[in-house]
Amino acid sequence: ERLQFDATVPAGLASASFPPMMIQSLVENAIRHGLEPKPEGGSVNLHAEVRDGKLCVIVEDTGMGFSTNARAGIGLANIRERLQQLFGANAALTIEPRQPGGTRATITVPYAVA
Repeated sequence: ERLQFDATVPAGLASASFPPMMIQSLVENAIRHGLEPKPEGGSVNLHAEVRDGKLCVIVEDTGMGFSTNARAGIGLANIRERLQQLFGANAALTIEPRQPGGTRATITVPYAVA
């Protein structure tokens, strides 16, 4: 009851190629680090879109927020390493604060249909 979740992926993107297990890590981080310490809980929203020929998968939470002092954990380091190995400079993971609170994590990869 402390967690609300919404996923919005346009039907045309359902067949897009995307590396497995990366989304799970981002959702897990949003819940564990953002929402779990917040007594009232909050929401996690997942959505996908194509921007400039790249697939962007975005996980946003309304949790405790982004800390510039936080250490990058092994999950995020693994995602960055996998993206580098699979796509080189054509992919990225960005983590940024979300207004008015929470965190936004975005994985950007070349858009391709599986």
